[in-house]
Amino acid sequence: MRIQRLIDFRKPVVQDGAALYQLAKRSGNLDVNSCYHYVLLCEKFSETCVVAVDKDEPVGFITGFRDPKRQDHLFIWQIAVSEHKRKQGIARSMLNHLLRRDYDPEFQFIETTISPSNAASEALFRSLASDLQCEITVQNYFDEKLFNESGHEEEPLFRIGPLNP
Repeated sequence: MRIQRLIDFRKPVVQDGAALYQLAKRSGNLDVNSCYHYVLLCEKFSETCVVAVDKDEPVGFITGFRDPKRQDHLFIWQIAVSEHKRKQGIARSMLNHLLRRDYDPEFQFIETTISPSNAASEALFRSLASDLQCEITVQNYFDEKLFNESGHEEEPLFRIGPLNP
């Protein structure tokens, strides 16, 4: 879908943390972390995170990080888009923006976990793999028994790659 208004995509700064926290809270489908968590991600992991901004207002974000055990793996932690901006291609545009950045070493794989009820995220990552002409694999990762709360679904691991240069 086309984005109707010009949305800017950039690395987050520490001052974005509270707005990202609010977006996560309003998303309705994310495990919301503390505000401190989002501030810290904006400060320490800005190279692998994205914020989408419309008229100086954050309307979406991606949080991700380089896997410390496998430096060529980008793990996408969370994606959120403001409810009034959904279905405009913003999530996909943020992913594309993130993948166009220069990294050293370059990423060969993208990983994320997606709960079975999150059909939109699964469709997003399957579409990304198709457009990148990469294989996508799904494997058991975090069983629901690991979570200390009732009703949390399992979190299978989705891996896209190897990425083409």
